[in-house]
This record gives sequence, C-alpha cells and structure tokens, in this order.
Amino acid sequence: MYISVDMGGTKTRIASSEDLGSLLKVKRFYTNKNPATQKQIIASGIHELTSGNEPAFVCFGVPGVVDRQTGNFGSVPNYKDISGKPFTSVLDEKYLKQAFVENDATLGAIGEAIIGAGKYFQRVGYLTFGTGTGGALVTKNASGGFGYVSDEPGHVVIVTGGRLAPACNHTGCMEAYTSGRSFEALFNMKPQNCSDKNVWAKWAEYVNLGLSKIHALWKCDVFIIGGSMALEYDLFAEFLKAPVPVVRSLTLDDAGVYGGLVLTKQILTSR
Repeated sequence: MYISVDMGGTKTRIASSEDLGSLLKVKRFYTNKNPATQKQIIASGIHELTSGNEPAFVCFGVPGVVDRQTGNFGSVPNYKDISGKPFTSVLDEKYLKQAFVENDATLGAIGEAIIGAGKYFQRVGYLTFGTGTGGALVTKNASGGFGYVSDEPGHVVIVTGGRLAPACNHTGCMEAYTSGRSFEALFNMKPQNCSDKNVWAKWAEYVNLGLSKIHALWKCDVFIIGGSMALEYDLFAEFLKAPVPVVRSLTLDDAGVYGGLVLTKQILTSR
C-alpha cells in the first residue's frame, strides 16, 4: 500500500493507493494548528488507511520549504510552528524510513501536469490559491519522465511597495493580493460567499499581474489554477488574461495527493 499526504495550511488529505495511479481511500480533515496533535492525527490516518500495515512508501506534502539533506523544514509561512524544525516534528519517524518530503504546491503541480489539466502540455505552470499562494513549473521529457522547479511564485512582487502578506511578511507579493486570506482582507468577505463579478474582476487583475511575471520566468505552455479559490473559477475565468491558456485544475483539492502518487512512482522506477 502506498500513502500520499497533502498537508496544507488549512486542510490535510491522506490518500492510499495500490497502483500509484488511482486513489483507493481518502481521509480529509482540517489541519490542526498544534504540530504534536497534527502528527498524531496524520499517524492515525495512515494507520487507518493501511489497516495497521507498514506502507511501502509515503510521500509527504507540506506548505513550505523542505531541506531533505538536513531533514528539516525551511520557511513554512502558513504553518510557522514547524519552520526550521525537523520533519519528525509533524511526521512520525517510522513513516520517514521509506518516504519523500516535498512542498505541497509542487505535488499539486505534478498531479495536474501528469494526470490533470496539463496532461497534453509539455511545460505546465501550476498556481494554487488557497490559504496562501504557491505553485511550480513541471516539464516533461521524451522518455515519459518529468522534472520540476518550485521557486515560490507566490512571493513574486506584483505591486511595488504594496500591502504586507500576513504569512510571509513580503510586501506587494502575489500572495498579498491573491490568496484566500488576502481576498478576505481586501474585500471584507470570504471568497466562497462572494458572487459580485466586480470584486472577482478586481481580484483577477492581481492574478493577471502575477501570470505575466511568472510566464516571463517559466515560459510555460499553460497555466493551471488550483487550490480552494479554483472552486469559484466560473466567477473569475472571463477576467483572466495571460500569454498562454489559463484553465482550472481537474483534480482540484486532491491535486496534491495525486501528485504524491505520481512522484512516488517516478522515484521508485528510477531506483
């Protein structure tokens, strides 16, 4: 049994798979703000989905930077209590024996690029708008494999001297204007409660500034919009403008766990 864990700043998903292609079972819950409690909940979820058996491999996605050489988290803006701490601060050591830890938005990008909306494109730019703003570029090669670049696109500056992003403390960055948390601060309402097209048009203006800058860096063939904000895609799609097509994620909230399975398959195949 293979396990994929996608721990976001707000929600966590744990999925099991027998073939590294389809999801057998998925457990979803709100991310607990206490790392010790979150660690217990994740361990309990894995134990439940594997019926107490040892998983063959576990792919962990976390909302921040990871340093696999030291086994420590780097900056984790939307879950700051584990910044600079070892992986074991939130992930049980017994599950790290056969595991790979990666940024959660990167896993979402891999999932969408390989089995989602980016399936027929070579260079796929994925952006996730949720608690924070993140993403990654996935590039495919002729042999059927893929590589990826995760360079924190949410921290690209789109408004010089602009507002402060509450999580990362950067000013004028994409996250400061396009995340779900920033949407609520800017427009005084939650995204899921907003049906005003004028508000969504204004939000899309900020997204478009980011798309333009990020495309200049990535030269991608398509942009895929994921994360919880993608659930409102029909309200803002008409306002999106970029040098390449912009489409909605097909796997939506499950992009990260799918990406974990896809990445696991490539890791195990290359061994």
